[in-house]
Amino acid sequence: MAVGGARPGAGRKRDPQAQRAVLAAAEALLIEIGYHRVTMEKIAERSGVAKMTLYRWWPNKAAVVTDAVRGSLAPTAVPDTGSIAGDALAWLEGLLGTLTKYGDASVVAAAMSSRGEAGLADLRDILHPWFEGIRATTGDAVTAHTWLGYLVYRVVFLQEEVTAADLRTLVERDRGPW
Repeated sequence: MAVGGARPGAGRKRDPQAQRAVLAAAEALLIEIGYHRVTMEKIAERSGVAKMTLYRWWPNKAAVVTDAVRGSLAPTAVPDTGSIAGDALAWLEGLLGTLTKYGDASVVAAAMSSRGEAGLADLRDILHPWFEGIRATTGDAVTAHTWLGYLVYRVVFLQEEVTAADLRTLVERDRGPW
């Protein structure tokens, strides 16, 4: 399946201007009214693109919204606090902010679960640069996987609030080989 869950070869080629309008509308609505109140109808109305066209390009709301926000979910800078522990904590705080950027944990959970395998693949792709940053900082892939697993499990699956204190405790308890 193509990026965003679009069906390869389905229909005419996307009009880039219309696609930008749809993605901008989806992100604006997400910010204004929240994920759970965004609908394909509202995206179509805001963007000026027919609802039928939206469904030709994306299988559901979650796919449109994921495409709309994908670029804003990547790490923006490599932390440099002067210590490995401080840098690791900064990575974790950034990732936590990313997972809750557009609302509470139910947003990521809903977007992922409504898309099945495609949602899991998108989440994996979004998390990969965060994993690489933590791995590079700590020099340890096991630590990076453990910390990502902790955050994703608590935020996405349990839909619990993770605090800055929780993250500090995680880093302090797992000083690892670094």
